[in-house]
Amino acid sequence: MAKNLIAVVVLISLWYIKEVIYNTDHSLFKMLILLLVYLCLVALYLVFSDKKKFKYVVSLIKMIFVIIASMIFQPMAYFLGITVFLMLETFFSKYIGNRMYLTGVSILYLLIIQDEFMDSFILITLFSLIILYIDDSSRKRINSLQVDRNRLRLELDQQEKDLLNLKLFELNKENALKIEERNSIAQKLHDELGHTLSGSTMQIEAALMLLDKDEDKSKHMLRTVIRNLREGTDSTRRILRNIKPETASMNIQTIKLLVFETQEKSGISIDLIYDHDIVFLDHTMWYVITINVKEALTNLMKYSQATKCSIKFESLNQRYKVSINDNGIGCQNIKQGMGLSGMEERIHQVGGQLIVDGSDGFSIIMLLPLEKGM
Repeated sequence: MAKNLIAVVVLISLWYIKEVIYNTDHSLFKMLILLLVYLCLVALYLVFSDKKKFKYVVSLIKMIFVIIASMIFQPMAYFLGITVFLMLETFFSKYIGNRMYLTGVSILYLLIIQDEFMDSFILITLFSLIILYIDDSSRKRINSLQVDRNRLRLELDQQEKDLLNLKLFELNKENALKIEERNSIAQKLHDELGHTLSGSTMQIEAALMLLDKDEDKSKHMLRTVIRNLREGTDSTRRILRNIKPETASMNIQTIKLLVFETQEKSGISIDLIYDHDIVFLDHTMWYVITINVKEALTNLMKYSQATKCSIKFESLNQRYKVSINDNGIGCQNIKQGMGLSGMEERIHQVGGQLIVDGSDGFSIIMLLPLEKGM
């Protein structure tokens, strides 16, 4: 407000000086002294604008001075509008609106100003108040925008914290699942294989001791050991086969988290489709799929301009197919950058194939070798 206030005071001062030049009824020295005193009071008002008590005192003195000065030299009333505006703004801004300022000035004018002086007074008063009113409204608008901006920033920070907490929760959950899986594997291997291996070791040692004394009994013991070890191998396979669904569940949760993060950031609707056959994917395959899906979703947000996307897992004959399709702008001339080259390299390392098509939206298909043994 200070800059506009100074500008208005300077313009009114120039108008006042014009009146001084054309007026021959009053002392030139006296008229200029009145102007200088008023300008000094305005300067004090600006200097003490941050100190309420001093601001109130200066505003009141300035108001009294302008009224008295107007009686000495009538053009001093040019400053009446801006003075009343500032006084009301200082004392009563919390209780009355800006529309009241002009009313207060008009009533005060009718009390002390002569009729023949009305045109110039009203013109200058309206000009001053319009500028200050616009400035005051702009400041309030800026303050309101600043409040909205701070509120939105706080909401965004809270959303980021919530998302981070969700990520940490998912990571902790994933780590807990891994630890639980390892403990489960260790316990099952100990229960199933510990006894078998310990017993087999003792039987082999006994068979070696009887080899020279009783060959038939030694051979019988060795056949028993072989049978027990085969049973232990079958038991190990059963343990690993039962653990595979847990591994698949943990890895598909990672894919779900990537999908959730992408939807939150971009607003793109993503469908994730899979069935029980994901248990046949080993750790290496899951690593390749996860990294490639993450790269595909990053490109989806950057370039596709899509609104929908689908990620589908499906088992073929001796291959496993993972397809990512969107309804975006596609790409007729596909150039393999670092992203697509990395995806293709990872697929080839596990003996798979990458198919990319940009004719109808954008499509990425990963074909992975599948072994349903064990």
